Amino acid sequence: MNRIFVALLCLGLAAPAAAHQKSVSYSKWTPFAEGALVQAKVSWFDLTSLPEAQGVREEDFDSSTFISYLQEHLRLRTDHGPCDVIDATSTVLPAERGWMRVEWRVTCDGEPTSLRSDLFAGLANHVHFATVLGDIGTDVVLSSATPSATLSSSTRGQPTGVLSYVRLGVEHILSGWDHLAFLLLLIVVASRLREVVLLVTGFTVGHSITLAAASLGAIVPNPRAVESIIAASILVVAVENVGAERTRSGRWVLIAMLGLFVLTASVGGVPAFWGLALFAACYFGFLWGSDRAGRLRWALACLFGFVHGLGFSGVLLEQDLPRAALVEALFGFNLGVELGQLAMVAIAWPVIQWLRRRGRGAPLVEWSSFAGAVIGTFALVVRAFGP
Repeated sequence: MNRIFVALLCLGLAAPAAAHQKSVSYSKWTPFAEGALVQAKVSWFDLTSLPEAQGVREEDFDSSTFISYLQEHLRLRTDHGPCDVIDATSTVLPAERGWMRVEWRVTCDGEPTSLRSDLFAGLANHVHFATVLGDIGTDVVLSSATPSATLSSSTRGQPTGVLSYVRLGVEHILSGWDHLAFLLLLIVVASRLREVVLLVTGFTVGHSITLAAASLGAIVPNPRAVESIIAASILVVAVENVGAERTRSGRWVLIAMLGLFVLTASVGGVPAFWGLALFAACYFGFLWGSDRAGRLRWALACLFGFVHGLGFSGVLLEQDLPRAALVEALFGFNLGVELGQLAMVAIAWPVIQWLRRRGRGAPLVEWSSFAGAVIGTFALVVRAFGP
């Protein structure tokens, strides 16, 4: 327990660092008589991976260099070859902090038949989302594994779009260490398979509701608050796993955690943490006086699942899809998330049971909780107090 306490105090003083962001880029293609208007959006963080950006500050970037890079590595093609960029048509558009949005035009010899992205090939798991309007009317997901997609009005509405979002959902959950860490900490103390099913179901119900609500525009999430609370959810479950409220040293850990939440709300500028601090105080106070509180873990999984679902929704919100396409994308993406989640549980649960049978269950809970407390605290500090 003392190790967790020391780690919390040390990480609470950690210097801010750049928050982890999934490497993604976006484009929208609007066809006209002999070509298309292109709008592309990329993050400055991804641009810094390019050789020409090494050691250059964001405010000193030469946008023309990066526009040329985008135009060379994001290509629309016809049966006669790639479409050509129309000279002197590129424009830098307004974008939120940390992103670059540009527009240019291409001319094509014939009807577009495919779209290819070689953007940021040096980055692991970079994903590009493209929306093609007009008669083709399709959405494609491109990555290093599938860098190109066929475009044709005859294939519009076929299940390739759904399958691409299923794949994206699987990749997103399997590469989302914070979501996986939260889920693993939930099931590591489960004693029976039935309990695992309840916990996973609670998490699924929670994130499915808010993923749909945010993607359909019913909720407008604050990305900074959402990512910070996701990190805090790892910390809360890690502290609960070791029964911190039941020992004197553990209560100091709780006080440190609540203090971090209050600091995040007051100094970090994330007001939602006032509510999280109040919830955590009430929740652990209830655990202190109850011997059957374990039955409420499915509710905790569901409540934090609401927040994780808002985190999932960011992938779809950035694409600005029309409602009909969004419903299809939402179904495929959520299905992919569930498949990836179930695959992780199917692998982790037998390993947990195997360790328990060999008398290593208690050390597993202790060390996983220690690791969860460390990474949860660090991620919270980085996301709430970082740039």
